[in-house]
Formats: sequence, C-alpha cells, structure tokens
Amino acid sequence: MVYTLTLNPALDYFVRIDDLKMGETNRSNECSFCAGGKGINVSLMLQNLGIPSKALGFLAGFVGVEIQKQIQQSGISSHFIFLEEGNSRVNIKLSSTQETEINLNGPKICPKDLQKLLEEFNQVQNDDFVVLSGSLPSSIESDFYAQIMQKLHKTTKVIIDCGGEALKQALSYRPYLIKPNKAEVQEYFHIPMDSLEILHKSALEFHKQGAQNVLISLGKEGAVFLDEREKFFHLKAPSGVLCNSVGAGDSMVAGFITAVLHQEKNIFAYALASGSASAFNKGFASKDEVQKLYQTILKGE
Repeated sequence: MVYTLTLNPALDYFVRIDDLKMGETNRSNECSFCAGGKGINVSLMLQNLGIPSKALGFLAGFVGVEIQKQIQQSGISSHFIFLEEGNSRVNIKLSSTQETEINLNGPKICPKDLQKLLEEFNQVQNDDFVVLSGSLPSSIESDFYAQIMQKLHKTTKVIIDCGGEALKQALSYRPYLIKPNKAEVQEYFHIPMDSLEILHKSALEFHKQGAQNVLISLGKEGAVFLDEREKFFHLKAPSGVLCNSVGAGDSMVAGFITAVLHQEKNIFAYALASGSASAFNKGFASKDEVQKLYQTILKGE
C-alpha cells in the first residue's frame, strides 16, 4: 500500500487570464476548483497510473468538506482528521503570461490532533510506501516527519519531498527517496546549483547524510538522480508545451513509486515522464500519456 500525507491540504483555485493587467479589473477566461496539496496530488496521479493509495492528513471547515468530497469522488481511499476550528486553505493558481501562485495559511493544528495522526501510521506494514511531502504548518515542530519515520518499520519505503529543517531532521532515518527541487537544494546548502558538478556533489552529500536515493527536479532543465549505489544520472526534460506546472513534482514522485512497483527498465526516466506529462496537461496526465513520453525519453538516451 502507498500512504500519502498532506498536513496542509488546499482547495486550489485555478484561474486563467490571457492578458493580466495589474491594477485593472480583469475577467477570467476559465476557472476551476481542485483538491490539492502535495500528498493529495501524489495520490491523484497514482490513481491515474493505476496504483491505489490512502491519503492522510488534516481538514477543517467548509473548505475541508469540499476537499474530502472531491477526494472521495476521485475514488481515492482517505482518512482525514477534521479539526475543530478554522478552515482548510484556498490557494490561487493564476495562469497568464506567467504562472503566479498565492498560497494561504492553513488552520492551527493542536497536539491532540497530531497524536491522532501519528496513530494512523500504526497500520503501515513492511515494504509499504509512505510519502511525506510539503512544508510543515507553523503550528507543527520541524521534527514531525522524523517522528513519523521513527514509528515506521525499517523496511518501509519513506519518500520525503520537502526542504529545510524538516528534511535535515528526517535524513538520519534513511528515507528511501528524497525529492527536493533545485531551489530547496540551494537553500539547504547555501550555494547556487548552477552546474551538474555541484548538483552531483549535493546529491552525494544528501546520500552521506542518510538518503538512499536522491531525485532533484530542475523544472524545464529536467532532473538529476543519484541511486543507492551512488550512480549519478541527468536527463533533460522532453519537449512539450508547458500547460500547468502545479503538481508536476508530485507526479514525478508518483511516477517513481509506480516504476519501482512495476520494475520498469528505467525508474528515473519513468519518474521524469510522469512529471513532464502532467506539466503538459491542464490536470494530471493519463497512464497512456506517461507511457508515450517514457518511450520518447528512452529513445533519446
């Protein structure tokens, strides 16, 4: 089983305005609401790839009710803890000549609710996947991901997709995979990631600190990957028209899990294909779209 955790889910409000004029009244060309948050995004993409998962986390208020409704309608198994006060976030994803995001703060999470969530991980079995992704809300201590990992079996495949102190404290528990983006790696090591050599050295340092596999997403520049044997790989992003980058990194995580479970020939290439295929779509890519792009990437090796 794959478990995904979203501590701060959101109702993502996608708005497209072809020619945004700041300081003036603008009318949208199209808009939609979608349940979001990094862990939820991973579950949604896994669903498209035919892999069942269970989504965990916190919800609050009428926004939380709508998020839960959408997740249930998607057919994803879930168990969210409803908070007594506040509302889950509504994040604005504005697409115009550039992509702009406005991410709001979520509700406060109290210690008793955190304890309820920790108990959810008692059900995790050997060799299950657990995806811990997204920055921690301000009401949660930076070692919370590490606390979860401490409860899990040593053979549980934990994937960490975050940066900063939360990542640092989780590394000593030897996560199966970490998937920071370029900006998070730069912030972590306090140096520009302006060459493959520096990215390689950074990935090796992550490995030294405890990460078994390191996947760093580079946006339009593709991604780099350091495997358990310290072999380093770089793949350029396949050509295509960027439609929506929201959830592309989460799709990459879902693709990685799928490739491991299906024992694909090139796990890294399948992960990149999954992230890129979603970036080329308004929503999350289909399995067929991922497979087609995967074959394109393999041919270009």
